[in-house]
Amino acid sequence: MRASAHSETGIMVLVGLILIGFLIFLSQFLSLTAMVVLCGGAMAIGVAIARPQLAAYALAFFAPMSGLVIDFTRDQSLARLPYVGSINAPVVDIFAVATLVLIALLFLIHPEKIALARATKFWQILLALYVVLAISVAGADSLFFGITLKAFFRPYIFMYVGFAVPIILLLKTRVDLLRALFAYECAALVGALMGAISFVTQNVVGFARAMPFSVAGYAPFGVNHNVLAESLTAIIPFAWWFAAKHPRGGRRALLFAAAGFISVIALLTFSRAAWIVMTLQVCFYMWWRTNQTEHHRGRSIGIVVALAALGIFFMIIQSTVIADSSDNTRKDLLGIAVTYWQRAPWFGHGPGMYLPLVNETTAFHMDYGDAMDAHGVVQKLMLETGVVGTMLFGVYVLCVLRALWMRRDSHFHLMLFVTVISLGTYQLFNTGYFDGKVWVLMGVAIASIL
Repeated sequence: MRASAHSETGIMVLVGLILIGFLIFLSQFLSLTAMVVLCGGAMAIGVAIARPQLAAYALAFFAPMSGLVIDFTRDQSLARLPYVGSINAPVVDIFAVATLVLIALLFLIHPEKIALARATKFWQILLALYVVLAISVAGADSLFFGITLKAFFRPYIFMYVGFAVPIILLLKTRVDLLRALFAYECAALVGALMGAISFVTQNVVGFARAMPFSVAGYAPFGVNHNVLAESLTAIIPFAWWFAAKHPRGGRRALLFAAAGFISVIALLTFSRAAWIVMTLQVCFYMWWRTNQTEHHRGRSIGIVVALAALGIFFMIIQSTVIADSSDNTRKDLLGIAVTYWQRAPWFGHGPGMYLPLVNETTAFHMDYGDAMDAHGVVQKLMLETGVVGTMLFGVYVLCVLRALWMRRDSHFHLMLFVTVISLGTYQLFNTGYFDGKVWVLMGVAIASIL
C-alpha cells in the first residue's frame, strides 16, 4: 500500500504504459527479431552504463564462441536498415564494438572512470608493430590495397583495441578479472557439453571424437574439433586453479567437476594441438607442485607419464588417414608461406594477403579445393608482415609473459602465465590467433600486471 501511494509510482506506471504503447506501435512495422534486438539493445545500454563491468563480462562470455554469427540480412526488417542491415559478424565482435562505444560514452560522461593510460602498457612495441604494418600496406601490390588496408584495421588493430582494451579499461580489480575468467569458463562448459553430446550421437567417420555442432543454424563453437579444443584448453589453467582456491564444500566440488569435465572433453577432441598444450600444462603443474613440496621424484614421474601419454597418442593418431591428410595440407600451406616470404622477407606482402596468395596457387586448388588460412601464427605473420613484424609481435607477447613471470609469487599471475603460454602454443598450429578467445584472455593478463 505504501509503495502504491508513493509519488514516483504513478510516474513509473505512466512511463511503462508509454513504452508498451510504443512497442505495440513498432510491432506493426518491425519483425519479432527486430523488436527483440531493439529492446535487448536498449536494456543492455542502460545496464552497461550503470555497471560497465557487465559489458566486459559479456565480452568474456562470448569470446570462446567465435562461431556464433549474427546475420542481419536474414531478417526482413533489420536488412532494410542502412549499414546495420548488412551486418554479418561474430557476436563477440559486435559486443566488442558496442563495448568500445560504451567506453567512449563513459569517457564523455564520467571521464574519471576511464583511465586511458591503462591501455598503453608496452605501447612502444605496439606502435612499432603498427608502423611496420603500415609500411607493409604501403608496399603491397596495388591490386590488393583494399584487402591489406581492411586487414590492417581488422584483425590487426582490432585484436588489441576491440578485445583487449575493453577488458583493460573496465576491469580494475582482481575480483573483476576473476569474474571475467569465470564467464569465459561458463561458455567453455557449454562447448564441453556440446562436445560430450556429439561424442555419443555423431555419425562416426574414422573414429569418434568430441565435435561442436550447429543448433538452429548457429554453430557457436564452429564445426571443427580444433576450434572447440582451442576454447577449452585456454581456460583449463584457470578452471583448476579457481576450484583449488575455494574452501572445501559443495561449490568446490562443482568447480572441480567443471574443470575435470572441460579437460576430459578437450582430450576427447583428439586434437593434437590440444594434447600438446595439456601436456605442457601438466608438466608445468608438476614442476610447480614439487617446488612447493620438494618431492622431486614425484615431479619426474608425473612429467614422464604426461610425455609418455603424449607419445603414445601421437603414435596412434599419426597412423590414421585423417592425420595423414591434415599433415599434407599443413606441409603444403607451409611451403606456400615460405615461398612467398622469400619474395618479401623484411616487411611481407601486407596484412590479409595470406588467403589471396594461397588462392592464387593453382596446385593447392587442385589438391584441396578452397584456400585455407595459415595453420600457425608464425607462417601467417612471416608472409604478411615479414621478419620485422613477426619479431615485434613475438617481443610483445614475451613482454607480457616476462611481466607475469616477475609476479610469479602470486599464484594468480602464475596461472595467467600458464594461460598465455597455452594460448601461444595452440596458435602455433591453429588459425584463431586474432580471435576474441585469445585476446580477451590476453587483456586479462595485461590488466593483471597494471
